[in-house]
Amino acid sequence: MKKLAILTQPLKANYGGLIQNFALQSVLKGFGYNVETLSREYHRDAGAFRTLLAKGKNQVLSLLTGKKKKLFSKKEAAYVFSETYRFIREHLAVSRNLYSTSDLKQYFKNQHFSGIVVGSDQTWRPKYSPNIYNYFLDFIEDDSAKGKLAYTTSFGSEQWEYTDEETLRCIELSKKFDAISVREESGVTLCKEHLKVESTWVLDPTLLLKASSYIELFKDLNFADRGLFSYVLDRNDEKNRFIEDICRRIKKDQFRKQPIRSIESGPIYDYSKLEDFKYPSLEEWLASFYYADFVITDSFHGTVFSIIFNKPFLSIVNFERGGSRFYSLLKLFQLEHRLVSDINNFNYSLLEEKIEYQRVNEILEIERQKSLLFLKENLK
Repeated sequence: MKKLAILTQPLKANYGGLIQNFALQSVLKGFGYNVETLSREYHRDAGAFRTLLAKGKNQVLSLLTGKKKKLFSKKEAAYVFSETYRFIREHLAVSRNLYSTSDLKQYFKNQHFSGIVVGSDQTWRPKYSPNIYNYFLDFIEDDSAKGKLAYTTSFGSEQWEYTDEETLRCIELSKKFDAISVREESGVTLCKEHLKVESTWVLDPTLLLKASSYIELFKDLNFADRGLFSYVLDRNDEKNRFIEDICRRIKKDQFRKQPIRSIESGPIYDYSKLEDFKYPSLEEWLASFYYADFVITDSFHGTVFSIIFNKPFLSIVNFERGGSRFYSLLKLFQLEHRLVSDINNFNYSLLEEKIEYQRVNEILEIERQKSLLFLKENLK
């Protein structure tokens, strides 16, 4: 059995990052491959920390705590992230932590991988990556892998965020890929104009699996909360008021019993107890979408699972984390009207419109087959 490596962003507590890796591993295993995700982590040495500090204090805090605003001790982190760590242990094949280019190079060589897949997630966004050159496979010698594939890699933005030096180096590295696919339509243009390579727009790995594959993960969970579910990565007072307003306007009977169920992206600044910071399980996160009567989210993968589970939803554009991925995803399914780019000018009549999920599901199945074919044809 051929052994494939996957290189994605560090896995910790990001629900979207975890579930896209689960989906890609599942698909590749279904093709008959032995699959392992390379656990490329941020440097732990003082010199690297000083390098991170140069990027700004807030970014350092985000990188070290899974994009959160509080630093935890090792013991505290083990508790806060215990459920997501459990999911990784139980459902993902992951290497030991690899902290440098030399770590990656040696591990890849020793494990005798036949190929490697970069993606998905924002693996080609410099400010999110431990080392952007690693995600262009600078650690692989030309003859040490037969296949180099980028699957739905994402720049996270429609703007080019690379320095001139990074651009020149990545142009050369990208030419060594057998095939490149991107998650957003804008990524095709960025590849062509800045990296001088052709690419294909395909589906995020989460959309390659059918809903039943995810239901299997939480089928034994004692969970049946209904009502409005909000999953918001970057919450503020304006978004809170908008969510509460939507809930009042929908006025479903079950909302009176459980008006709004929320899972935050993580800790809030003024939480006082460590228990308040603990992440719910990924299974609970998935179930929250499945059982919801209505979803409001500013998350890309929150939008994805609203579609997979055929839920009425509104997607608030998260410009800070990259708006192009929202436009690209919803354009594909002709659902751009579910996108909220300006909360203050929202057309509330949209709440009366029913999403034609029969048409959406037909589009999804066609695009799913195209994306699976891309993988099959380009894997070595």
